[in-house]
Amino acid sequence: METLNTARQNFTEGHLYGIPALLKPCLDNGFNKTEKIQAYWLLARTYLFIDDPISAEDSYLKLLKLDPEYTVDPENDPVEMIYLSQKFKTTPVFVLFGKIGINASKASPFQNFGVDNTSASNEAYSYKFGFHIGVGTEWNMSNHFSLGVEFDLVSRKYAYSNTLFEFDEQTFEEVQRTINIPVFVKYRTTWGKMYPFVYLGINPNRLLEASADVNLIDKATSDDESLLEFPVTGPREDLLDQRKKITASLIAGIGINYRFGYNYIFVDLRYEYGMTNMIDINNQYGNDVLLYRYAIVDDDKRLNSFALSFGYVKPLYKPRKISEKRGLNLKRLFK
Repeated sequence: METLNTARQNFTEGHLYGIPALLKPCLDNGFNKTEKIQAYWLLARTYLFIDDPISAEDSYLKLLKLDPEYTVDPENDPVEMIYLSQKFKTTPVFVLFGKIGINASKASPFQNFGVDNTSASNEAYSYKFGFHIGVGTEWNMSNHFSLGVEFDLVSRKYAYSNTLFEFDEQTFEEVQRTINIPVFVKYRTTWGKMYPFVYLGINPNRLLEASADVNLIDKATSDDESLLEFPVTGPREDLLDQRKKITASLIAGIGINYRFGYNYIFVDLRYEYGMTNMIDINNQYGNDVLLYRYAIVDDDKRLNSFALSFGYVKPLYKPRKISEKRGLNLKRLFK
């Protein structure tokens, strides 16, 4: 620190040419990280004053490699350093992230099927909770826009109920496990240490498992006109043959990153709208257990979900000088 203070004193007094030689031994072996950042800052200013812009840029780049999140203060920093900082880009080219969370899903029918009068159906679908875990990466196209892709393992559940022939009660809870590979475009902005974002994309799904707990309460009137109930139950029913293996959804989400050190934690709220029928119409009546034991025929339906995720972001920093080439550059459109 004494060497750094001496260098600052020399700068103040205008003894500029000896500063690089004074600082070099401590930069090579002696200064801690904070002191090195301060020394490279002082060197960059010194080289600007002695009209050595190449060395000034080299010193500032070394500063950014030590502190990729370093930013100048337009209100207080010298104007020459502000101009110098504008020659560099510190936004990570790529970021890696992992997440975990919960989801709530509900099927949305668009064509009703059944064994009774479907025009007078009393069926209802409701939300059930599931969970998910995933990893992903984003390519930062600019300071505000990025293109992202994820690999997610997802377990989703929804519930169905119906009153059959005005008396019989059906209940049905399906669980689906899928591999999802969402691709999205994200826009983010800065708010201190927080970085709010929104995004839109498409989410292809590969179904791995589909099964349901199904129950039927068969009601009948006895000779004395009292109502009798006959529960119909069985083991968990495999529905994979009645489901499409590949489906797709539209996704839209909002969230916020919070920076600590050089990494981030985030929270993300996503809505997923099913674009395709989840039912394999060629095998819609192919499950004899559903049809004859429980009197259920699948509606044509989509699966929609809300998902709340918490995660960790690891930026892959690569501070670099902005190219001075001119001409058409699509990236500038997003800055």
